[in-house]
Amino acid sequence: MRSYPIWNEINSCLYKGNQSFGVKDHSDIHMKVGQGASHSYELCTIRQTRREYGDWVSFCVFIDDKKVKQGYFNKKTKQFTRRKPNNLNI
Repeated sequence: MRSYPIWNEINSCLYKGNQSFGVKDHSDIHMKVGQGASHSYELCTIRQTRREYGDWVSFCVFIDDKKVKQGYFNKKTKQFTRRKPNNLNI
């Protein structure tokens, strides 16, 4: 068995167990570092979310429950922006 210095445990709404990777609504990645399975320690948790608000879809990335990025996609116009749209009331 091979040892990896970085190990990602992935939990997603798409899978019942831990597998990789395509996400519809949310995923949690527990990033572990060290030297192999018996000497790994959690460094951080990366959470990705998607929420719909009418014509807009909000995408967020959190590291250790701190929001680090957010973007908005308009399903009608197919435009993406990192700024909260004026007509979005959330």
